Amino acid sequence: MRPSNAGTEAPLGSPDPVFWVERGEEMSVARAKLTAEEFWALHLERAELVNGEVVELVPALPQHGQIAGALVTALNLWLKQSKAGLAGTDGGFILGRNPDRVRGPDVWFLRKENIPAEFPAGFWEVAPDLVAEIVSTSDTAEVIKEKLTDYFAAGTQVVWLVYPRFKEVEVHTSSRTVRILQAEDVLQEPELLPGFTLKIAKLFEGPV
Repeated sequence: MRPSNAGTEAPLGSPDPVFWVERGEEMSVARAKLTAEEFWALHLERAELVNGEVVELVPALPQHGQIAGALVTALNLWLKQSKAGLAGTDGGFILGRNPDRVRGPDVWFLRKENIPAEFPAGFWEVAPDLVAEIVSTSDTAEVIKEKLTDYFAAGTQVVWLVYPRFKEVEVHTSSRTVRILQAEDVLQEPELLPGFTLKIAKLFEGPV
């Protein structure tokens, strides 16, 4: 028997925060949107929060991790000399509120002045200055566009989209300019990462 009152809470024992909503003769389930803090409490392995809704991600291929590792290693070698900020892999960043959006870039960089004074226990409520995403075959054009929109709306300056299949990197900037770099080209951002250079081919090198 369905509930008689629209908008009442789901029966006891329901695993998710849902509300039963009547629409004419049909019953639909409206899931409550999560905050970034509620999302953090779930401790999911690979997921993002998009407009308050959990989006689970497909486990990455080993090459995905190899490329991310090569990229963050190059950034950290540069940071040892420049002391310009902090770089890392994965990690959740709150990019918007009401509804909340949390993205977990494959590689990220924060300038020194944007690093939180004290590391929060949960997600960081700051947009990385630079983000790198390793594009998987399961990533649709719509998903990629949504990520770019979220990053730039939150204040990210540069996004590197790495395409292992084509051995290319697309460089997107907040001014909506796009550059395509191929294996023989050099990855650099003179304004954001002065002195940093990396040959694109290095990202796709297999074991020696």
